[in-house]
Amino acid sequence: MSTQRSIGPERVKVNRSELRRNQSRIFRRAKGRTIIQVTGWSEEDEKYVVDKRYFDDLLQKLRATVETLEITMDPKLFAQILRAADTIDEHARLGKLHSFEEAFGED
Repeated sequence: MSTQRSIGPERVKVNRSELRRNQSRIFRRAKGRTIIQVTGWSEEDEKYVVDKRYFDDLLQKLRATVETLEITMDPKLFAQILRAADTIDEHARLGKLHSFEEAFGED
């Protein structure tokens, strides 16, 4: 089993007055995994400017993680999945599995 290493976002720190002076230029820098960290007087005042696609991707990954946790916390469902996993390789080798198109394709 391989583990995928999570690479965090690149943070660009700016203060509020710098953001006000160079708003367009700074907002353009918030692309992909680069986020803008707007510093305030305290940590509670800090804000982040995040690329929408990056934010949507983070939300999708969070939802998938929550769904996975919910499945693994359901003993009955998780046991069913483990039992199916034990036989899936054998069924694939014997040709007992159907393609997605075969199972759900339109006639």
